[in-house]
Formats: sequence, C-alpha cells, structure tokens
Amino acid sequence: MSVPHRWLLKKGSEKKFKFGHPWVFSSELAQSPKLTEAGQLIELREFAGEALAIGYGHPNSMISFRTLTLDPKEKIDANFFVKRFTQAFRERKHAGVHEHSHRFIFAEGDYLPGLIIDRFFLRTAGSESTSAQVFVLQSSTAGMDKLLGFVVPALEDFVTKVDPTIAWEKTALVFANDSKSRAMEGIAVEQKRVVKSFEGFDPDKAVIVVQPAFESMKPVLFDVDFIGGQKTGFFLDQRSNVALAAKAVRELARDAAREGRTLRILDLFCYVGQWGTQLAAVATEAGAKVEVTLVDASMKALELAAANVTRAGGTPTILKLDILDQLGTAVEKETFDIVICDPPAFVKKKKDLPTGTQAYVKVNKEALRKAKPGGLFVSCSCSGLFDETEFRGMLSRVTAAYFRPIRWFARGSHGPDHPQRPEFPQGTYLKSWLGLID
Repeated sequence: MSVPHRWLLKKGSEKKFKFGHPWVFSSELAQSPKLTEAGQLIELREFAGEALAIGYGHPNSMISFRTLTLDPKEKIDANFFVKRFTQAFRERKHAGVHEHSHRFIFAEGDYLPGLIIDRFFLRTAGSESTSAQVFVLQSSTAGMDKLLGFVVPALEDFVTKVDPTIAWEKTALVFANDSKSRAMEGIAVEQKRVVKSFEGFDPDKAVIVVQPAFESMKPVLFDVDFIGGQKTGFFLDQRSNVALAAKAVRELARDAAREGRTLRILDLFCYVGQWGTQLAAVATEAGAKVEVTLVDASMKALELAAANVTRAGGTPTILKLDILDQLGTAVEKETFDIVICDPPAFVKKKKDLPTGTQAYVKVNKEALRKAKPGGLFVSCSCSGLFDETEFRGMLSRVTAAYFRPIRWFARGSHGPDHPQRPEFPQGTYLKSWLGLID
C-alpha cells in the first residue's frame, strides 16, 4: 500500500518519538492533520526532513499518528503482517505459551497498533486432543480497519507456512469489532461475525484449551461463546496471576483435605469462571472437595461458568446479581477460603477516577468481608487509567477498614502473551495483588 502523505514533527518533538513511544499527538505536529482521511497511511518526518517511520493518521483524534514501522521504506502489505505474526509467534514460543490458547497479537506490544488477535485452540466433538483453532480479531482504529484486507491472507500464510500445527482447513476466524470505543474513531460498531468456519464449529458454544496452573496438570477446558460473550470470548490476561494463586490454593486444599472439610471459593465477576475453574482443578488434584460460588450479572455467562467448574471437578453454585449493590446481602452470613475479586474496568476515562475509585473500594471491602481468617484474597483491576499507585492506595483503604493484617505475598500483571514496552506505559493495564489473611 502506497504512502501518499507526509507529516512533519515540530522542532524538538522527535525526542520522545526516538525514545520509542509509538504515538504522536496533534500538538506535536508541525501542521494540522485535519485534511487527512482517517486511517490514511502517513510517512512521519522530523522537522529537518529526515524520514522516521510509517504509520497511520487520524484528523480528529488527540493521537494523530500511530507507528507501524520505523523503516520508512517498508511496504505495508500482507507480507508485512506475516512478518509481524511470525515475530509474535516466536516470542510466545520462547515464553512457553504457544501450545495453549493465548493472545497472538497485543496491539502496540506487538507493533501492530489497533489490532488484537486471540488464538484459541479447540476441542471438537469426539476428539481427546487439540483438533482445531479459531482466531478472534478486534480492530479498534480507523487505520487498522483499512488494513484488515491484508490480515486474513496474512493469517492464512502464517498458518500454512510458519505454524502448520493445525491446518487452515480446521481454522475459523471471528471478527469481534463490537467495541463502543470504535465510535470515537468514526468507524462503525459492528456485530460480531464469523468470517471463516469449518464443519462442526459452533461459535456460540466452543470448547477451548487453556494452559493449566501447573505444568504437571492436564490442560483446562472451557465452554465459551465467541459471538454473545464479552470481547473476544475469554480473558487470557490472567494466566500468570492464576498460576501465582494456585500455589497458595494447593496448600489450602491440602489442609482442607486433611481436615475432612470442603474448600470454598467465591469467584466475583466470574464471567465464564476462569478463576473458579482453574482453582477448582488445582484443589481437586490436591485431594480436596471444592465448592465454587460463581457471581455475575449475566445468566448466560453463569451457565457456562457452572459447566466449566463442574468439568474441573468442583461443585458450582450460581448467583446472578449486581455485585456492587447486592453482594453484602446476597451472601451475608457466608465466608470462604478463597475470594477472587476481578471486576470490570470502573475507570475508563480520567473523569471516572473519583467514582471508579469509590466503586473499587466498595466492592473490595464487601469481598474481603467474605474471606475467612487464614484464607486467600485476590484483588484485580483492568483499568489502565487506575494505575499501580491508585490501586495500592485503594487496597490500603480497604485493609485499614478490615482491622486484620493481610500478608500480600505476590503482585501480578498480564502474562507473557501480552508483551510490554517500557517506553509505552499506556500498554500496561492489569494489576493483581494476592494476600493471605491472618
């Protein structure tokens, strides 16, 4: 694809860019971007005229330019995407996460701004092993929308030539371009749709293969809904945090088994029950009987979660409720050995910070009251604008009101399939703290 436009940076504005930040804001440009079509490919130059990068622009966004490549001579076409996909696959392979469902492309983290691709390995009917796969794609910008015509042939080339573990004929593709944030880019908020399928693929109820908490365990299977579910159908970013929690859960499960009692888990904002299912599998392998109380606002998600927990060896109980307003009364007299509090993003814009902080404080206070002394408490936030300092402050307020010491023994973030760039803090969003209650 040709690059018809050139933009100049203001004098002195190239310093941040040369340190690697992939965005250029409108205030950093020497000319107005207003006459450029949204998503148009742009050659970026420093004020003196030296070519710096190729990316795409937007005339009406504060983020005027997003970088695709630092090689101004590189052609943006299907081969460009094959190269990026191959580099991403190599990183996942080195990190040891490529054999189970994983985030295949993480936007700027993989030098493809505006593009998320989750790769799910599937168990199909009658199969005892991974037998198919589905790539779920999310485009969030006008620039990436214009390049999607290269993405599908590039994926086919990647699957056929780079990683032919599962044939292209057994590969499905789903476009999940339904995020409301697309409207801010001036592009349509679409319905999710299957753009490539294979015989026997049911996007409304597929069985995905997820990496277990311990290498010695069998992969964990989940029923998911790629069309009616949230985002890409499953949240893959908690991989490392589940593994951190599993070590404590295994010990708590062994204690419960020795004492002849049932281990009780409370999974709040459970969606399809990733936390409850993974930890039930760990506790069952450790010899304990497990009850998992699954709480969410979606009955469809709860039904999937209950099936997933049952398959992992646990006994599920489902509660459909508004957790912020109803948790205190819904399970008023119950306590649990393990409490997971993994809410949605309460802070999506800077103006949401005060009310979002109060929501985090409220729900964590209620959740912590449900945890037994000696139990495990896990608190998470996926709000990028609610940073580590804000999160720490929230937990301090919550624990101060609890009047019981909590020994925070681990902190986590996204897994290795969500690569980070130190020069791009906006790409880091997930926080998870794990504590044992005295």
